[in-house]
Amino acid sequence: MQQQTARLSLGILGAGCIGTAIARAVADGRLDYELRHVVDSDPQRARELLAECAGGGEAAELDQLCSECDVLVECAHPSAVPELISRARELATGRSPQQHIVVLSVGGLLDVSFEDRPASEPAVHVPSGALGGLDAVLALRQAGLDSVELTSRKPPAGLGLEVTEETVVFEGTAAEVIRLYPKNTNVAVALSLAGIGPERTRMRLIADPAIDRNIHQLVARGAAGEVEFTSRNVPFPENPKTSYLAALSAIAVLGNLGSGLRIG
Repeated sequence: MQQQTARLSLGILGAGCIGTAIARAVADGRLDYELRHVVDSDPQRARELLAECAGGGEAAELDQLCSECDVLVECAHPSAVPELISRARELATGRSPQQHIVVLSVGGLLDVSFEDRPASEPAVHVPSGALGGLDAVLALRQAGLDSVELTSRKPPAGLGLEVTEETVVFEGTAAEVIRLYPKNTNVAVALSLAGIGPERTRMRLIADPAIDRNIHQLVARGAAGEVEFTSRNVPFPENPKTSYLAALSAIAVLGNLGSGLRIG
């Protein structure tokens, strides 16, 4: 008789709209994981999410999350990423199976070094998030990239602004924009990591009161050709700063990790 493989345990850092969407995907069977821990700056919110999606449980501390879960998902804030990866690295020695970390607040990776990685280090995964097209940019990079540009248009409320006409609120590099808008521009950093880096990736951020969706337009040019990609994403009703597609991309990555057939 074939022995059934135990489900991987999942820990979520951040019980906001994305963390909730992931936990509910586990609860309704779309993701085949055991939801073990949720960590949030508000422990009560973490307990409520565990009660809804795992039948109960206590809010955990970061060390519990890092030491007791096979797969970690960060959906909190870029500032949380360096500490999460640092603690996971410290607690990963001799761990089997290898731990995986899915990072949504990609801007936080700019403060993490990936040099001299030990074999036991957790594998870090960057979802395509609200943008998409990162696999094509990564492929173009193999033959050499000349330029990568991203224009993001958002309803003013998603940027915490009140404007009555289209307004360019930022124009510069991905490295600069993530410091000014850490919750709105993780897509720019994800794109820069797939392409030519945060200092060379150009970003234009526009507040547009005429739209009700987050629109991202990517143009990458290189020796192997050009890629143009546009996404028009519905924001989360509970949090207009976040695209619904960002949560779905994390769910897709988690599904890919547990699949025998991995796409992208």
